[in-house]
Amino acid sequence: MTLFGLVRHGQTDYNLKNLFQGSSDIPLNDTGIAQAHAALDSLPPVDWDVVITSPLQRAEQTGRIIAGDHSIPFGGTDPRLVEIGWGEAEGRPVAEMEALYPGRSFPGREDHQAVADRGYDALEALEERFPGQKVLVVAHGTLIRFILSGIIERPLPSIPNATLSLVELEGTTWQVHMIAGDPVEHTVEVPSREQNPRFVVEKSQLAPAPVAPSADGPAAPTPGGNA
Repeated sequence: MTLFGLVRHGQTDYNLKNLFQGSSDIPLNDTGIAQAHAALDSLPPVDWDVVITSPLQRAEQTGRIIAGDHSIPFGGTDPRLVEIGWGEAEGRPVAEMEALYPGRSFPGREDHQAVADRGYDALEALEERFPGQKVLVVAHGTLIRFILSGIIERPLPSIPNATLSLVELEGTTWQVHMIAGDPVEHTVEVPSREQNPRFVVEKSQLAPAPVAPSADGPAAPTPGGNA
């Protein structure tokens, strides 16, 4: 059984300004660099065997910082881990584009199910490459959200920057143990790896689910919670 730690990259200026980022190749800002250095600090220690990242620089920067800080080998990048392409929404304000295109129906947007499917393909390929090992995967908020929400069969809110989610994969059995630092236990088995889609991601899940209000009042929106 291979354990995957799914980490969203640190903050970028696009995140800070709440712009659609997607496949745009934007570097970390100073806050994002600090988040990358602190990404594993408050979590139970795991003896990670390797770090694999999306080839987009914000993810690779985050992964290389984590690898250097924790003496984990850097195993390269996988193009299947890139963020969803938002089409005409790339680099544009989230509120403006959602008002213009209800349901995030942006011209040129990458198909949501195709994004989830390439994410599952990437994890299955990594499970075959690193059987029984612990693989830290640094990628993107929407991709990670699609992967997790498909497995647990419910919508999820935005995945915050530099947070860790845990998924185990053995054969066709998927287990989610943590989402963005919060414990979860969900196990599901699919009939085969040839099944497509492995898990269905509904079009309604293109946008993050609302965050439930806390006892202290409504939760504040997370900057850059969309890509």
